[in-house]
Amino acid sequence: MTDSADVSVSSPVDPPARNVPWLRVGSWVVFAVVVVMLPQQLASAEVNRLSEVMYVAVAALGLALLTGYNGQISLGHGAFLGLGAYVTMILTVDYGTSYAVAGLVAVIAAFVLGVVVGLPALRITGIYLALVTLALATLFPQIAIRFGDITGGSVGRGLLPRDGYGDSALIEEIGRRRFLRTQGFRAPDWTGLADDQWRYYVFLVIAVLVFLLVRNLVNSRVGRGLVAIRDNETAAEVAGVEVSRYKVVTFGLSASLAAIGGWMFAVLNNAVSPTSFTIALSITLLVAAVLGGAGSIIGPIIGSLIIVGVREVVPEDSQRYTQVIFGAVLILVMIVAPGGIMGVYRQLKGRLARARATRRAPSATT
Repeated sequence: MTDSADVSVSSPVDPPARNVPWLRVGSWVVFAVVVVMLPQQLASAEVNRLSEVMYVAVAALGLALLTGYNGQISLGHGAFLGLGAYVTMILTVDYGTSYAVAGLVAVIAAFVLGVVVGLPALRITGIYLALVTLALATLFPQIAIRFGDITGGSVGRGLLPRDGYGDSALIEEIGRRRFLRTQGFRAPDWTGLADDQWRYYVFLVIAVLVFLLVRNLVNSRVGRGLVAIRDNETAAEVAGVEVSRYKVVTFGLSASLAAIGGWMFAVLNNAVSPTSFTIALSITLLVAAVLGGAGSIIGPIIGSLIIVGVREVVPEDSQRYTQVIFGAVLILVMIVAPGGIMGVYRQLKGRLARARATRRAPSATT
């Protein structure tokens, strides 16, 4: 007879040991430490470059949510980014609001405009929807110039009072708190940080929160509904997904994310002008999303790093050719790797997993 203690030890129903992905957790911890420490080790220009990566990534994430997860094509997200920048400038300079309030208003305004622009998506798709959004991107700089009394016209405006600053009478007129805000996004004294470092950390917190929220959204029931609409609208509607509402609201959310990027743009550059929000910006955001992988959360970050890196490498007198480079890259990626860099990574990961499973199969049968 077998001893009961031996039976309990060798029982096949004992729960298996939990495999904790320590390597992955450790990698993320190291990455987080590096990201937090970078502003302390880099020059001001390099810190500002990383801040640029973050606002491009946030705006590209909005485009990835719309295109990669919901299947709607947009060539006009540069206009939503510009709207966020202009609203930030107007509210902080002309009305003395805080940057936080200006950002909130910019997000709401972009959501409303995104919903309005998204309404045609209920009737048209594909290239026709792309043309509608392309018209928006083309018109936006002209609208900014048309309302030059508010926007500064073709020259643009900075985040400073329109009459200048530094005059004591002006400080009394607009109020000291508002005057300090209009000098730009300054680091509080208690932080002990330089302005560029403070800006970097604020951008980092915003970017992390935005990416976590979008990650949770796409992994939820709503996210599965978005993917279902992308794959087959008819099947999604039969399954109970409210296609019309999902498409319109997704367009609004996507525009809001681009507006957050616009708020970051205005804070970083301390100025806005129509020349910054042309169709070239919309193409740049599309390249960032597609190059990294529009169907992933990490993809826009990778694409933004490459986009900003290319701009840095190209000589100043050849910057006009960067859009040609981005266009060629976009065409190449769509032909060779439609899923972008993250799509290639997932394919390689799947092949390696299948290869390991194939190698283990003979030993398991012996």
